[in-house]
Amino acid sequence: IGLGNCYSDLGEPRRAIAYYEQSLEIRKETQDRRGEGQTLGNLGSCYADLGEPRRAIEYYEQSLEILKETQDRRGEGQTLGNLGSCYADLGE
Repeated sequence: IGLGNCYSDLGEPRRAIAYYEQSLEIRKETQDRRGEGQTLGNLGSCYADLGEPRRAIEYYEQSLEILKETQDRRGEGQTLGNLGSCYADLGE
């Protein structure tokens, strides 16, 4: 379990974001596409927790693209659900 997940679980999304951003940079450098997609989803969840659904949607859409590319069907399903929740929060 990464530090971002720990802070997210503790209800500290801003601290989690700092660690997820570092993780994302490393995953890009190492060309870990699946990990990149997961981390983008985690960032989306943090912004959703902060009440910023539009920003969350931006991260979820990036995540979904990578999850489709890497054929992570489970991750796709979870991300689609997260997107639905954000749009519901926006009344769309």
